[in-house]
Order: sequence, then C-alpha cells, then structure tokens
Amino acid sequence: MTNTQHFDWRNELNKTVTHSLVTTFGLDFLLFEDKKGGDVDTIHNVRQGIWATDEARSAYENRGDYNSHAYHSHENYINKGREDKQKYQSGKLHDAYRNTTMKHGEKRHLDHIISAKEIHDDAGRVLAGLDGSELANQNSNFQSTYDKINIAKKQHSTEKFLNEVLPKSINNYEAKIKNYEQQLAELPKDAHGQDVLDLKQNLRQAKEDLEALQNIDKEAMIETDKKARGEYNHEIGMAYYTSSKFFKNTAKAAASQGFRMGARQAIGLALAEIWFELKEALPNLLRKCQINFSLEMFWGELKNTLNNIFERVKLRFKDVLNTFKDSFIAGVLSSITNTILNIFLTSTKLMGKLIRESWSNLVQVIKLLVLNPQKLAFGDLMREITRLIFASVSTILGVMLHQHLATVLTTPFGTEIAAFVSALFTGLLMVGTAYFIDYSPLMKKVWEFLNSLKNKYDVFLDHIKEINAELNAYVTNLAKIEFNLNPQELRDLSNALSHASNEIQKGQVLQAEIDRRGIELPYEMGNSASTMSWLQSKAKKLHG
Repeated sequence: MTNTQHFDWRNELNKTVTHSLVTTFGLDFLLFEDKKGGDVDTIHNVRQGIWATDEARSAYENRGDYNSHAYHSHENYINKGREDKQKYQSGKLHDAYRNTTMKHGEKRHLDHIISAKEIHDDAGRVLAGLDGSELANQNSNFQSTYDKINIAKKQHSTEKFLNEVLPKSINNYEAKIKNYEQQLAELPKDAHGQDVLDLKQNLRQAKEDLEALQNIDKEAMIETDKKARGEYNHEIGMAYYTSSKFFKNTAKAAASQGFRMGARQAIGLALAEIWFELKEALPNLLRKCQINFSLEMFWGELKNTLNNIFERVKLRFKDVLNTFKDSFIAGVLSSITNTILNIFLTSTKLMGKLIRESWSNLVQVIKLLVLNPQKLAFGDLMREITRLIFASVSTILGVMLHQHLATVLTTPFGTEIAAFVSALFTGLLMVGTAYFIDYSPLMKKVWEFLNSLKNKYDVFLDHIKEINAELNAYVTNLAKIEFNLNPQELRDLSNALSHASNEIQKGQVLQAEIDRRGIELPYEMGNSASTMSWLQSKAKKLHG
C-alpha cells in the first residue's frame, strides 16, 4: 500500500471490513465464550463467588458443615492455650487487642484471629485443597485476650467486629449498667442479702467488661489481623499457584484459546479469500447465464469458479499457516495474561475480549521488533509498528462499540446489525489511520527522518565494513606490488606440485617456476655442496 500512487479506498475498506466482519465480529460468536473472571479458577475470583470450572464450584459446595469441636480440639490449639496460661500466671501475657499485659483475675480466652468458621467457609482455602483445621490452628492465627472480647467477636472478622459489633456491644453494656444502677437505687437503704450482693457483683462485672471493650486498641487489633491474614493468604497462594492443578488448568485454557484464536484467524482469512473470488466471479457468471443459459454451461462456469477459489486459497496456504501460528501464540499469551490479571482482580467479559484482540496485533509488533524479517530501515520499521498499533486500537474500539450496541439493540437482527456496524467502524478507522500513516506529509517526514538515523550498532557495523574494504584493497595492492602474485598462477603451481610423484619432480617444478620468474637464489639449486655452504654461512651470522 505504501508503494502505490493512488490510495484505493473502496478496495482497502472492503478487505478490512470483510476480515473484521468474518473474524472479530463473526467467528468469535462460534469459537469463544467469554466469561467473567476468565477460564481458570483463581483465589480472588472464587472468594467473590465466581468459578471458572464446575469442578471447583462443586468442591466448595461439598466442603461439609462447620464443626467447631474439630477446630477447637486441635493439638496446636490446646498447646497454645497451655503456653499462654503459663505466661498469664507469670504476668507476661500480652493482649494485642488492647495492647496491654493481662492482669491477674481477668478471664482469658484464646481467640482465632481469623475465625475458624471463616476459614472453613473460605472458597480460596477449598480451592487450594488445604485442611481448614490445620490453617486455623497455626501460631500466627492465635491471640489470647479478655474473654468478653472473644465472646463478642465470635465468628466475625476483625473489620466487622470493630465497625459493627463493638459499638453495639458497648451500647448494650452501658444500658445494662444503667439498669443495674437503677435497680440498686430503687432498693431500700437497709436492704441486704444475696440478691443485693449479686446485683452489685453484676454491676461491677459489667463495668469491668465495658472498660475492657472500651480499651480495645483498634489500630493494634487491625495490625494483628493484617499480619495473620498476610501469612494465611501467603500459604494458600503458594499452595494453589504452585500446584500442578493450577498449571494444568492454565496450560489447558491457554492451549484451547490459542487453538481457537488460530482457527478464527485462519478460517477467517480463507473465507475472506473465498468471498473475494466469488465477488469477482458471480457477476460474470450471472451475465453469461442471462445471455444464453444452459445447464451445462452453468455447471461448467460454476466448476471454473470453484477451481479458481481453490487455487486462490491454495496460493495463500502459507499465509493461512503463518496466520494460524501467530494467532495461536496470541491466544496463548492472552489467556495467560487474563489468568494473571484475575489473580488480583476479576476481569469482565469485555476485558477478556480486549486482551485477546490486543495480543493479536501485539504478537506482530514483537515479531517485527525482534526479527524484522524484511530487514526494514528504522523509519520503515517504526511505520509498520505504528500501523499495527493503530490497527489494534481500532479493533479495541470496535469491540467496545459492538459490546455497547449488542446491549442496546434488542430488536430482531440486533446482533447482526451490531456486528456489521462495529466491523464498518473498525474498517473505516483502520483504513483512515493507515492512509494517514502512509500518505500524510507530516508522517512522511517523520519516517524519512527516522530512516536517516542509525543506532550505535549500525554505525559500528558500517565502520567495520569500511575497515574491511580498506584492508582488502591494501592486501590486493601489496600482493601486486611486493609479490607480483597472480591467483591463477598460484593455483597452477599448486596443482603441478600436487601432481609431482617424488621429490625430484617437485624440484623440477620449483626450478622451472624460479627460472620463469627470474628469481636469484643465494645457492645453486640441486647442488648439495652449494646449499650446505649457504646454510653454514647463515649459521655463523646467527652465532655472532
């Protein structure tokens, strides 16, 4: 497209809309079932009541009823209670909920910071396949505190206890104290007996309990809960996200989406080529049938059309395979991206589509950046990458429009209308941005400027090439000047020496070459006495 003088808007728009209509807004309906939360179960999602598989949902629903005795009779729970009892008796037991040391006479309870009931009902814990009793009764989840705090907290989370339960408990104790005081005030002055003593004891205990609740250090309690939950979630996360179950499900989902993505693009490309051929052939076929119709002629023309379609698709078979391969990789990466995203938040159906369409073009961008198969100059490379990025943005906007129209158009054929309008919008946006990238005077200047730039590696390579060329020229000139060498003559000499069968023949070949070149030797060749004399003279010079 960048090499043409005239931009064929109609043809380019036809191609783009056809591809978009067949693939993104057509085959998606048949090949993909986008779900909220993706195709792989994550701890974050199942805690929101969102399951990707029926297997995980069924495991949670069949987790069994909560058994308080099993959680509070655990060996670790009993041992921790004994340990804290010794600290309490020695006056060294710290109550983190009130951020103080427990006093003698205060009733002590061992609390599960994250309640045993919450852990039993935690969908993340069930997904990870961990035992609730073991998780609840770890030292990181224990905290001894004043008994009425534990009783009031019950099975509530720390957040709910502090924000909802505690204020109500304080109000109840204040009302209870007021009632006790009123009852004592209404008694005769000389009243005595066990009932009076019990009433006074109840008043005293209620005031003590109220003081304990009022002295709760909210920040310290929140920090204690945060630390316990951090260790709890870390253990669950490590158990599940390093398990073979998670890797198997992730790989299965990625391979499935990769295959469907590859199939969507490959089938879409083949269908588009079939349509292009039919669009060109059908008018001629109809015109011939109108002039002189015969069944034999009709079937013959139809056969030629089908053969042309087959040849057209066959010619692009390599493109179809490459499209499948690249789209398969894009599908795998989009699935993995969506799964990782759902570890931290829940993706919507639209978000899953956008991730998939983004990777479709992003793979092409990475392929260009890493391989640059056409060895494009830097500016041309950036132009192609920019084109792909704009195409990706166009597709994303088209998908968003399609999602909106699909919910608004509830009339008959609303789905089809939404698909066509979205494809047309995507096509117009793609073609428009492609035209701007290729033909805008501003963008042409940008690409020309980028083409004129060379990175440090290109500069270094050019420098090495210059040095190499200079060295070749120098060696060539040196050979001509100093040695008067001729490559063909050297090859002839080498062949003659290799064909010599003994030393005498080799000596004759060398003698002939010396005579031909007029080389003066310091000794007489073939005369052993002359040769020895020359060697002795050289030896004397070497030894001084």
